[in-house]
Amino acid sequence: MARPVLSIRQKVMIAVAALYLLMAVSVLGGYYFMQQLEDKMGYLEDVSKLEESVLETRRFEKNYFLYGDQESLKTLIYHINRVRELLPKNVAKLAALSSDEAVAQFKSDLVEYERWFSICDSPQSAADCPSNPASREQYEATIRKIGSKISDFAEGVARRKRQSIKETIGISVKLQLLAFALIAAGFTVHGGFLVSKVLKPLRLLEENTQKLARGEFKPLEHLPREQEIREIFAAFNRMAEQLRTREEQLVQSKKLASLGTMLAGVAHEVNNPLSNISSSCEILLEELDDADKEWQKTLLRKVLDQVDKARGIVLNLLEFSRSKEFSKERFNLKQVLDRTLSLLHGHVPTSVRVVTEIDDGLMIFADKLRMQQAFMNLLTNAIQAINGDGEVQIRAKLRRDGVVKVTIRDTGRGIREEDLPRIFDPFFTTKDVGQGTGLGLFITHDIILGHGGTIAVESTPGKGTIFTIRIPAQELSS
Repeated sequence: MARPVLSIRQKVMIAVAALYLLMAVSVLGGYYFMQQLEDKMGYLEDVSKLEESVLETRRFEKNYFLYGDQESLKTLIYHINRVRELLPKNVAKLAALSSDEAVAQFKSDLVEYERWFSICDSPQSAADCPSNPASREQYEATIRKIGSKISDFAEGVARRKRQSIKETIGISVKLQLLAFALIAAGFTVHGGFLVSKVLKPLRLLEENTQKLARGEFKPLEHLPREQEIREIFAAFNRMAEQLRTREEQLVQSKKLASLGTMLAGVAHEVNNPLSNISSSCEILLEELDDADKEWQKTLLRKVLDQVDKARGIVLNLLEFSRSKEFSKERFNLKQVLDRTLSLLHGHVPTSVRVVTEIDDGLMIFADKLRMQQAFMNLLTNAIQAINGDGEVQIRAKLRRDGVVKVTIRDTGRGIREEDLPRIFDPFFTTKDVGQGTGLGLFITHDIILGHGGTIAVESTPGKGTIFTIRIPAQELSS
């Protein structure tokens, strides 16, 4: 698989830079819109002053027509002049909110509006001021029409400016919300990336490290594409492989280191059957002519028994010293244990009760014959450890982590505390002379270890012993 272009560090840096850039753009955009809003608010203030003066003009127009007082007329003329003062400063703004033609028309209407009021305000034109009801009504209608056009224009531009401000605020809010949403999405994606590409692999590495500490040398599969994590996983796999190799070498070294003990044990164990064979042969030679056939057959059978015993010792020794590949297959654990118990049936005293608690469908991937040999050794020791009434319990279950846990408990005499560290050593036995070779538990330990499992022992003298086996239920990938 080709290496990715970017490493995790580079991806994280790019993601952080993108988030900071997005936040910077959001802040700058907010600042820009605030400046725009500030300008438009100042713009609106100027337009609102114009609108206010026009509306005040219309208000005093109504007062003048209602009451006919000259004070209202003077105030009205004052506000007209006020509009005329504001107009030159805001021509461009008004044109932007309407059009040049509309502004020109507003100016023309304002002049015309003022001219009509001047008729009754100036002493020189007082004679032209309408006095009879008909002409007065026509005069007021004309002024109201012009005033309506002026106020409509002023209110229209102010309204459009307020609408423009409202739209600016709306756009600003939407863009800020969009920016916040993008930032939140960015943090979510960034967090998800860290969880999936960093935290999950590290958690997987932690779990496999714990398994490694338990002696399960299982390499990590499906190496991730990210270079840093991939290199860590590859280093872990190399370490696991080296530890597995070194453990195998350690076992072999331990076997070689125990060679002196082995030779002494072999000499002792083989010497007994050889002595019996030698004695029986001497007796046969001396009594060959006088002894009856049945007695000779009995001696020869003893010779054969001793030969078989010596052969068994040699075979155990070869099994102990050799490292062979296992022939693994998937099989039913309960059936193998039942088969083992049936083979031991003739060696189980009537005072010893055997209890099993094993799921009928519990499957395991291992070397069936080797596992049967391991169970045979453990069950034989458990049965032989009981003097008189007692019980052997066999329990097996599949744990959530995919490991099968098998416990073999007996109520026998137990093992002394000082002997527990040595029970898996070759040729170490607590049985009487001639009762055991001291290789059974060592071979059992070697078988379990070869399957990637572990075996532990707990014992209390006078109360019994518990052997606990943990072995993977599925095939371990290499």
